[in-house]
Amino acid sequence: MAEPSPEIEQVLRDTLDALARSDIEEIGRRTSRDPCVVGIGSDPTEWGEGYESLMRLWSESTPEAELGVKVELDNVSAFREGSVGWAAGRGYFEIAGKRVTVRMTAVLHQEDGEWKAVQTHASIGVPNDRMLDPMFLDTGTSAPGSE
Repeated sequence: MAEPSPEIEQVLRDTLDALARSDIEEIGRRTSRDPCVVGIGSDPTEWGEGYESLMRLWSESTPEAELGVKVELDNVSAFREGSVGWAAGRGYFEIAGKRVTVRMTAVLHQEDGEWKAVQTHASIGVPNDRMLDPMFLDTGTSAPGSE
């Protein structure tokens, strides 16, 4: 039976704090090395499978300086059952004083006494009546990892 997990919630918040600091090393420490690892961001090109692919995505997002993004979670639900945990949260990304609502999910696995992310996803909601706007239409190119 699943039980609420403040520990999983804190891991998610700590990881987002590392993102805001562009601390790729910390994000890497909190990411599983298992080959099944998947990370999906809100940009269509942000899809990484495997640890090295994810770390490359993070490094490319912050090539020389801080990402400059503030991330805040207003609402998080986190649970665990045995060595598996999961969380879902709503909050925002803020860049240059502009905010956008974001939704996030994470699945974690306990490895050597630490919780490590095995799947993460962040998305910016698009209203149903806007999903066929030209900027969202498939241009015939496939997302990374979908070939």
